[in-house]
Amino acid sequence: MMNATGVRNELGWLIGALVATASFFASVPPAAACSICGCGDPLLAASDPAAITGLLRLQLDAEYLRVDAGTDGQPGFTDRLTQLSYRLNVVYRPISRLSLLVTLSLLDKTIHTVGGGTDITDSHLTGIGDTELGARHALWRSLDMSIGRVQEFALAAGLMFPSGAHDAKETDKDTGAATLVDPHGQLGTGAWGPFLGVHYRFEQVNWLGFADVSYRMRTTASYSDGSKYKFGDVALWSVHAQYRPLSTVAVDLGVDGRFAQADKTTAAGDTSSSTQDNTGGTLLAAAPAVYVNAVRGFWLFARAQIPFYKNLYGEQDIEPSFTLGMQYQVL
Repeated sequence: MMNATGVRNELGWLIGALVATASFFASVPPAAACSICGCGDPLLAASDPAAITGLLRLQLDAEYLRVDAGTDGQPGFTDRLTQLSYRLNVVYRPISRLSLLVTLSLLDKTIHTVGGGTDITDSHLTGIGDTELGARHALWRSLDMSIGRVQEFALAAGLMFPSGAHDAKETDKDTGAATLVDPHGQLGTGAWGPFLGVHYRFEQVNWLGFADVSYRMRTTASYSDGSKYKFGDVALWSVHAQYRPLSTVAVDLGVDGRFAQADKTTAAGDTSSSTQDNTGGTLLAAAPAVYVNAVRGFWLFARAQIPFYKNLYGEQDIEPSFTLGMQYQVL
């Protein structure tokens, strides 16, 4: 058992590593996408190799995203939304059948309008994003110690709540008029996002696989100019396989997907909503990852989502996203 001095050393080393990693990520230029464009298991952090057996795990990661959409009312122009997310995930397992997850995020979001030989920055915001709370509870578990097999069927639930600012404005340099930033460029959605899902896990010796399906709903956000906006409800799914060629290395390959309904918008003074152009649709992405157990309970990892099927409404394009991070299994 580790003594008090050892614990202090481990915690000091962890804090230093977290600060160093955060400093590294802060030097990476921001990239593209919206805060709701992700696909796949919303509780993926609870399925990472270092989270399977541990009691308490901390994770710090940075994610690069990018999405383009046609500019409303301006044929030939594109709104390019870029985002870099810095996330702190805490996974706690008070009992072996229950995982609790909290995700805090810091976002850097920029919208550019490009076309006709121009590139105009419409907005650039940095700050706290929405917060995610989640839980996964195994209702059924089967253990076969003779062949090292574990099977598990779990229910998952969570809630994204509007901790990020969603009413930011940009001032026109020429006219001095202040206008609301596009909802996709806001740091927060201004709405609640509960989800429910089911999760199946199969593990045997050096192999692990899981399948996950969930559905997230969105409430409607209200803005200071009297308008309203509702991001589309979304179905999310993942199928992954992990293999450990070494005890300190895990490689993962899966398919993540989503089907999102189109967003709804309500102009100030109106009572009925209309469909927002260039939002919603189906996306499938290959999702490779690698995890390396660098020192004791400390893991480094890299993940990607590479779209290979896009059936998106209107004029949209979603580029590959990339995540770099580190995990530390405290207990």
